[in-house]
Amino acid sequence: MIAQIPAQIYKSDSRGFLNSEKYNRFSTFNFEHYQELSRKAFGSLKVLNEVILAPQQRITRFINSKTNVILLPLFGGIEYKDNIGNVEFLHVEQIRVLAADEELTVEIFNPYEKENVSYLEFEFQMEKQDFKNYFEQYKFDLSSHNKLYSLFEIERAHGFIGIYDGRKEGTFTLKNTDNGVFVFVINGAFEIENRLLEAKDGLAVQKTETIEWESLSQNAMLLVIEVPLNSN
Repeated sequence: MIAQIPAQIYKSDSRGFLNSEKYNRFSTFNFEHYQELSRKAFGSLKVLNEVILAPQQRITRFINSKTNVILLPLFGGIEYKDNIGNVEFLHVEQIRVLAADEELTVEIFNPYEKENVSYLEFEFQMEKQDFKNYFEQYKFDLSSHNKLYSLFEIERAHGFIGIYDGRKEGTFTLKNTDNGVFVFVINGAFEIENRLLEAKDGLAVQKTETIEWESLSQNAMLLVIEVPLNSN
């Protein structure tokens, strides 16, 4: 018998859904008016939203203090602006990592006239410590397949991304076994720890040192995030 480690699947079709003329938002965890007992946050990872923004539309978000925020475009590009003077354009294969010690107002704009854009937004609860604002933009290259690339490192959370060919295998070993690991499938399908995950599904895993997966489709893409389970 194959032993299965403690895990919870977050199916894409069970995500919270908000539909408006400006945008659609899909929430993996409880967010704003979407509240379900089975959709609690995973450790310090409090928000994981997929946003599809209509042409020439904008979203204003209010970010709580002591929060790390990550923006990852999936299709097209977005214009970013905040109330303390940061302005930039962010496109696919770039990521924005930010933190603020006070509440922050963020505006995301789709500059295209005829195309939707989509992006992922993550929020992590920060530890109780002294820190300064930081706003960093990183580029990454996914031209090589079948391996993980480092995507971000904030507090004790570490993010990785990879594209896999069909029937290719991969593993991830946690840096700290007291942490958990959250896997999110961006595209395609994977078998992860003997569980089938398809596009926009998530898997939260605890009490393990290593996780394993196999890609079930060509150009399948996944995120792997090592997450502190105790953020104090």
